Amino acid sequence: MTTSLLKHSMFQDVLFPPERDKSNTTSSNDNWALRRSLRYNAHPALRFRDAAIVVFDFETTGLDSQYDRIIEVGAQKIVNFEVVDEFSSFVQVKDRLSPVVTQLTGITEKMLEGEPPIEEILPKFLKFIDGSLLVAHNASFDMSFLKAEAYRLGLDLDWSAFCSLKLARQFLPDLESRSLDALAEYYGLSFEARHRSIGDVKVTVSVIEQIFQHEAASLRTWSDLQDFAIL
Repeated sequence: MTTSLLKHSMFQDVLFPPERDKSNTTSSNDNWALRRSLRYNAHPALRFRDAAIVVFDFETTGLDSQYDRIIEVGAQKIVNFEVVDEFSSFVQVKDRLSPVVTQLTGITEKMLEGEPPIEEILPKFLKFIDGSLLVAHNASFDMSFLKAEAYRLGLDLDWSAFCSLKLARQFLPDLESRSLDALAEYYGLSFEARHRSIGDVKVTVSVIEQIFQHEAASLRTWSDLQDFAIL
């Protein structure tokens, strides 16, 4: 996103607030300014096939968004299921990685050395998703980490998002499993790298394209997706 575009975006003031004259402010105003709201609420009539959708995935140090941290971010922005942009980065963390995380993801502590911390990555990611619907597989997990990391940086995040796992459970009830592996097998898709953010994202993009073109072809607007939304 260019600097000129940011001048007309809510991100210009939220992520890069203007200097304030502290001589005329009270301590209560300073406390209020410590937290800022950042939101994107899609209109119910929005035709999601014409909208920008960011499919994203996080790899993390564990399962608890309050105590664990994001170590990799992957996302693709799509319009009408065509990829128009991509975001991918490791994230440096202070915590040691458990052997289980390294075994599952293939990510080692050495791979994170010298990578930017979340304080640098999150503002860039938030600019990347500006004006876009969010979707992830088991999105409640990824959204909990996104909101927790934003909260730690002083932002209250409220964003329109839906879950491809919920979608698959509704429209593919006969499948024994609706995991990303099972859906990839069902649709004949292959992973570039399983349990790596951008690899999982690419398969999720293909999965939702298949579901919306076949089983869920009747869904057209954001209002139609409310059963699969993450609140």
